[in-house]
Amino acid sequence: MNLLFGSTRPDPSRIRRLRSDWYRLARRPSFRHSLALRLHGLFQANSSPNGIAPTLLLLLLIALLYASILVRLILQWNRDPNFQHGIFVPIFALYILWQDRKRLAAITPAPSWAGLPVVMLGLLALVVGDLGAEIFLQRLSLLILLAGLIILFHGWKFFRVVLFPWAFLFLMIPIPVLLMNRVTFPLQLLAASLSTGMLELVTAVHREGNRIMLASGELDVAEACSGIRSLLTLVTLAVVYGYLVETRKWVRVALVCLAVPIAVAANCARVLVEGILVQVGYIDATKGVPHTIAGLVVFAVALIMLFAVHRLILLIWKSGPVAPQSLVPSTDQSPARIPEKAGPFRLGIVALLMLGTAIGLQAHSNREKVRHVNSLTSQINDWKGTDVPISQKELDILGPGEYLQREYINAGDEQRWINLFIPFFPSQRAGDKIHSPEHCLVGAGWIPISRERIQLARPDGLSIPVNRYVILKSGERLLVLYWFQAHGRVVASEWLAEYYLISDSIHMHRSDGGMVRLMTPMLDGESADDAQVRIMKFGSQLLPLLDTYLPR
Repeated sequence: MNLLFGSTRPDPSRIRRLRSDWYRLARRPSFRHSLALRLHGLFQANSSPNGIAPTLLLLLLIALLYASILVRLILQWNRDPNFQHGIFVPIFALYILWQDRKRLAAITPAPSWAGLPVVMLGLLALVVGDLGAEIFLQRLSLLILLAGLIILFHGWKFFRVVLFPWAFLFLMIPIPVLLMNRVTFPLQLLAASLSTGMLELVTAVHREGNRIMLASGELDVAEACSGIRSLLTLVTLAVVYGYLVETRKWVRVALVCLAVPIAVAANCARVLVEGILVQVGYIDATKGVPHTIAGLVVFAVALIMLFAVHRLILLIWKSGPVAPQSLVPSTDQSPARIPEKAGPFRLGIVALLMLGTAIGLQAHSNREKVRHVNSLTSQINDWKGTDVPISQKELDILGPGEYLQREYINAGDEQRWINLFIPFFPSQRAGDKIHSPEHCLVGAGWIPISRERIQLARPDGLSIPVNRYVILKSGERLLVLYWFQAHGRVVASEWLAEYYLISDSIHMHRSDGGMVRLMTPMLDGESADDAQVRIMKFGSQLLPLLDTYLPR
């Protein structure tokens, strides 16, 4: 045996050398922490946040909470041309994560309890958005929840790596209606104004609001021609393009910022070309399929302009060689951090919060009280009303609601008519909102001359706040009064109306609401105050009837 394996007696000097080497090795902090990490991974493998079972559980709970919200979001991407780019946003975000999968796998999870308040904030936003019929807040809550889950189970370092694809997801959420209107209508006026200025160089032209009057016809810069569609899409593509082809952050930011004036300029060029076509007699070329094709061509030109701007930046500020992202751990000898235990307790808390939220929202979903308008008499003292039909095109813009448009004439004075328009939404939970006259009148070509807030007296001696507009179009002047009314409450501000919509939806389980608009012409020699006396006299007689027409 000794001939085969040698002597079995241990060498005392060799044992002392091995013991000394192990002692020196064990005293190294890096060795102890490396051993601790391996033991932690061995004993906590079943409770790791990277496990299949916890991930499936979280995905199931997210689907339970957001299934209907995501379905409505996808349907809006399909039917709303302003946000058809939204479907590509999550696809590109997943592509980024797949591209960085090795880098993400190399990050040691360091779960942080700081993610729990973020998770709770996301669930709170979901509850407030659902109870308050605010669909934008519901969609936003999903991104907040995802951020909280990442921090809670993987830590801040992991979240910093996925920060860009997470932030990119914000571009898939449609802008709220109130903000959208405040962006769209100024863009319409800007496109009409700039195009008119360029058309004046070649022909006689006159502009009223968003309508351009030419000798051969009229060009209407509608909402679809505002450029908001190409603007949102081009900004999204600028983010994608900058990420794929550029490494310098300031250039990426510059490309996104430059996408805004490029989109505006391209849209103004399209309106200019359409104006020239109208002037030379090709009016049909500005409608239907040719109009759609022209929009695609202009967007392609905008993309080429974006690429050209980036090329110019490269010629002026040449980029140096890009340092490759190494997946090899740093040579820093500082001890690695032992990750916190992300076991069943952490997962259980999140599961209970999400499950409780889902049960609560499901119980509340069947409690909304939907109300509809009643009939309104067409005879108000000496005023007799005649219903005015609303075209299907206007109804498509206004959205699904109940509308009343009626023109009242006082016997013996048919010139001083009063137009009454009441849009009412039995439910605003699906995101349909009232279009404020502040934007619609300007978008229809009316030019505002003055605006102020006044008080409209009621027969009982009380008064309500209303907005007063004096508007002008083709020499015709109109006096306009409007206010928002719901559940017996009258407000003049659309932002305040939105606040009460959320509040009443939570406390009263109702999201219905309406608006009342009165218009009357200002005849030759008639001042705005004279017209106001007439319209306020009619309004004070109308107010008691509205208490029964609009559900309280």
